[in-house]
Amino acid sequence: MKQHRLFITLLVALTVQAAQADDIKVVGQNLQNFFYSLDRGRTQGNGSITLSNYNTETGRTAKLNAIVGTLSQYEADIYAFNEVECCEEVLQLLAQSMSEKTGKNYMPVTDGLSYDLTSEPDGVIKSGFIYNAATIEPVGENLSTAVGYNHFYPATMRMQGFKSKSDDEVFYISMNHFKASTSSDITDDINQRESNSISLLKGLDQAVLDPDILIMGDLNSEMGEQCLNNLMDAGFTEQILKHEGSSAASHWYYATGSLIDHVFANSTMSAQITDAHMLYVANPHSTGNYNTAYSDHDPYMVTLNLQAQPVVKFGYRKVEAVSAGKSYLMVFNNEKISNPVSTSKTYEYLSVTNVSPIDNVITLTSDKNGFKFEDDGNGYYYIKDAYGRYIYLYNNGSSYNYTTNVGNKANAQSHSVVKQSNGTFHVHNNVANYNILYTTNYNNCSWRNWTSLNNGQYWPTLWEYDPSITVTGITEIPAYTQPSTTRKVMEQGHLIIITPSGSRYNLQGIQIR
Repeated sequence: MKQHRLFITLLVALTVQAAQADDIKVVGQNLQNFFYSLDRGRTQGNGSITLSNYNTETGRTAKLNAIVGTLSQYEADIYAFNEVECCEEVLQLLAQSMSEKTGKNYMPVTDGLSYDLTSEPDGVIKSGFIYNAATIEPVGENLSTAVGYNHFYPATMRMQGFKSKSDDEVFYISMNHFKASTSSDITDDINQRESNSISLLKGLDQAVLDPDILIMGDLNSEMGEQCLNNLMDAGFTEQILKHEGSSAASHWYYATGSLIDHVFANSTMSAQITDAHMLYVANPHSTGNYNTAYSDHDPYMVTLNLQAQPVVKFGYRKVEAVSAGKSYLMVFNNEKISNPVSTSKTYEYLSVTNVSPIDNVITLTSDKNGFKFEDDGNGYYYIKDAYGRYIYLYNNGSSYNYTTNVGNKANAQSHSVVKQSNGTFHVHNNVANYNILYTTNYNNCSWRNWTSLNNGQYWPTLWEYDPSITVTGITEIPAYTQPSTTRKVMEQGHLIIITPSGSRYNLQGIQIR
């Protein structure tokens, strides 16, 4: 019996060791304008913060030593930074210094970003990564997720795939810096951050096909602001609040702390996160020692167990009425659901996917088919897709138009939602006097001004997302209709160009077979 107990004890110990060995640690922080260049005349704040006066080699070294001396103790597999200079040298310097401090081999992720000192005398900041080359391998290119921006944000909104060398598991980190509250009109900043979040979601959708995604960074907003609501509506969950609780804070204005740096994860990634919390003792700023703080933001750490097997599910139940702020499937003839429109398009008929409800529940492996019904303030609803785009009808057409900037509701149109005697709904566009319906003849959803239907034509029933649903089986895996245009997709970490005929090319134009 003792031998058996000893064997079991050893087995448990080995199992725990193996699980710990597979853990991946990710540390993130805003470094408050850490520059490699010395000729920019840059001094943070009022110049009284010692480690911010780094327009000399002595000052830069002091701040570098403070950063590395603090963060090296965690020996993270990946460090993700905001507010570092937009040049290759700054990440090389951080990686080299971290390697010297820890004895490990840290490498910078190459992003190809640079600055022009003559045209940008005050410098440009970016977000970037360094990683432990013994445990982590970058996957694919370092890409911007700032869809729709021509300057600044493409450098501060960066996405990189990483692979754990111990088990070949791949995941993606999106490191972001949203608009700070610096404008004279705070509403402008809020709207800009909302645009940042929608741009990010579009960028992730275009760059990553089957990901485990972490969205991290200085998002300059507390929970409840619309930019963060957009991330939650898209299926991302805030992890620091989940694991640490509501007392978490990342930025301190003297004695008052607020959580404006965040870690969001989609459902598959969330299931693989074992911990996420702030590192308060790491940076003196949170303890009030402002004169020795190297940043006005505290760092945070996320621990991943990539061996966890997540259960991905989104369950929906049929409803008799709608509620503002909820997400709904539009289901036709109890067998077809409308699909989202590609983020590369601004209008299209809605294609459909077959479903088979089980016990009056529809369960999907994606939430991208849902439409959020948003109160327009007059007793009606704006309708927003999973990417945050409002649908509207243009010039009494029959296809669906989408706003390109969620912060601007100028094109958004109100809808009444009226239940019919047979359980279907008239989802009625109040501007054009058209309803949403599905026709088997065209096998898609469109706008029509019909008041009655013939065979093969259906009004939708509405099924509301219910996070409490316990799923025993998957109803259907959505198979979206691919757009009939040339598109870019991520395959095994590489960006691939696919033509409408199905031919595949790499970014150098060489055909892949």
